[in-house]
Amino acid sequence: MYTELNCSFALKGETAQAVIDLLKYMTGELSDAPTILPDHPLFGDTRWNYMLQSDSYYFNADTRSVARFDDIASCVYVTIICNVKNYNGEIEHFLDWITPHIDAYDGEFLGYKRYEEAELPTLLIHPNRWLAVSVSA
Repeated sequence: MYTELNCSFALKGETAQAVIDLLKYMTGELSDAPTILPDHPLFGDTRWNYMLQSDSYYFNADTRSVARFDDIASCVYVTIICNVKNYNGEIEHFLDWITPHIDAYDGEFLGYKRYEEAELPTLLIHPNRWLAVSVSA
């Protein structure tokens, strides 16, 4: 069963190059795996390295994940559209790991995650708050 992750955010200016390079590796922009990994539960799972590139036919959007430096804003923008088997909470671990590096205000909407059998998504609100969407008649 797949879960779609669709989010975008800017990284803080002081984000370490090692974090940016790790994101670039996870998005497929760098081919060399990092030799030292952060001490975080995300990196204990064997699927962390390709999760941001993972795709399936359960969701209509093409997988597209990128971390790019913008000269005008002088920051790194991250865009993630992927869908992954979230059996070990990889998405939640990823969000927990990257949140301290996100340049966003408290309560800012970052995107959503959606389980393949769910009718509605769960909104991702900074920092690390997930709001289930509901519809009332």
